[in-house]
Amino acid sequence: MSNVVWTVSTLVNRLKQTIEQNVAFKSFYLKGEISNFTSHSSGHWYFSLKDEGARISCVMFSTYANTVDFKPKNGDKVLLRAALGVYALQGQVQCSVFSMRNDGLGDLYLQFELLKRKLYEAGLFDVDRKKSIPNYPKSMGIITGRETAALQDMLKTLTLRWPIVEVTIYPSLVQGEQAANNVMKQLLRADNARHDVLILARGGGSIEDLWAFNNENLAYAIDALKTPLITGVGHETDTTIADLVADLRAATPTAAIQHAVPDIQDVEMNLRNQLRRLNQLLEYQLNVSRTELKQIQAHPVLTQPQRIMMSQQLHLSNLAQALSQQTKRAHGLRIRLNDKQARLSQRIMSFTNHQNIRLSRTQDLLIKRIEHKTSIQQNNFGQLLKLLNAYSPLNSLARGYGIVSQESKVIRLVHDVDYAKVLKIRLYDGTLLAKAIKEHSDE
Repeated sequence: MSNVVWTVSTLVNRLKQTIEQNVAFKSFYLKGEISNFTSHSSGHWYFSLKDEGARISCVMFSTYANTVDFKPKNGDKVLLRAALGVYALQGQVQCSVFSMRNDGLGDLYLQFELLKRKLYEAGLFDVDRKKSIPNYPKSMGIITGRETAALQDMLKTLTLRWPIVEVTIYPSLVQGEQAANNVMKQLLRADNARHDVLILARGGGSIEDLWAFNNENLAYAIDALKTPLITGVGHETDTTIADLVADLRAATPTAAIQHAVPDIQDVEMNLRNQLRRLNQLLEYQLNVSRTELKQIQAHPVLTQPQRIMMSQQLHLSNLAQALSQQTKRAHGLRIRLNDKQARLSQRIMSFTNHQNIRLSRTQDLLIKRIEHKTSIQQNNFGQLLKLLNAYSPLNSLARGYGIVSQESKVIRLVHDVDYAKVLKIRLYDGTLLAKAIKEHSDE
């Protein structure tokens, strides 16, 4: 057992932190009966939600309370989407409410939220899957109920805004069990007709009335359309699965027409403005061209062509005279060049002959000196050869002498001989191998 003593603030804050960090308590659905309901002057709602076995305090701030489409009262059974928190000043656990629905419709809203999350995760709501709406459609298909007030309002708006569009009505059931299949069939027909834009519309109603537009198969059928689709289902506060998958969602059927086509009066005004700007631009360009034309017309080339011609002729005459002078000068330079070229050729020839004579003399002198030098060297070589032969050991060998060696060592004395080893005796015409027997005195 812990002996730690907590203050009240520490305990409540630890409880608050534990609850508010739990993901399961950050967003959940809660149903029960309202009691002790109070609407504060600030717009906030304070009440309790109870069932047979428990009660919990709730607060719904004005931002979220303003989105509720009915006035709650004590005894109402409701479905809430809320987060759990702790009001520290009173040490009280309470629910912070984000949305409120009548409990009778709770199952439908749960189904809607589950399907919405499923299709969101499948990517059907991605912006990059949305097709662009044409600015000036020529052909339009409207899928809606037959002879409904919504259809009449749309046609009336279309006549006022863009009467030149060709409209095809595809009447369909928009409420009931067969409505979703019927809408899909008509969407396919309209898509195959290759309109510029399609509108899927229905007037306002309860969630049950609009439930056909929360169909999963219808969502995938809308996603597969090749033609851009605008939805205008219910009132501004109503959002269906079809609205989320469509290329553009309008608040009402009439708003869908306003998104689909421009206002012809605005287009005509824009065209008039563009035409006025074009005329102004053309007038400006025309004035610029006129000014340029006047400047060209005032140019001396057009006003005084003979004067310009005479000036050019005079200039040409001066150029011709200068060219003639340059031609004469070039002729004189050419004569001087030829003379210098002839003199240069004579000098080159004279210099070449002189150099050839010197080269011939030098060659003769060089040959004589080489012959003299060669004779001296040959004489010196003969003297050296005789001296070499005089000192050559081969001469001694020829006279009967020999060279005795043992293991590459020349034997000069008797006692240097090893009687156990072979002797080599070099004679004049070859080498003998011998072995000493005993020492013999010359005496």
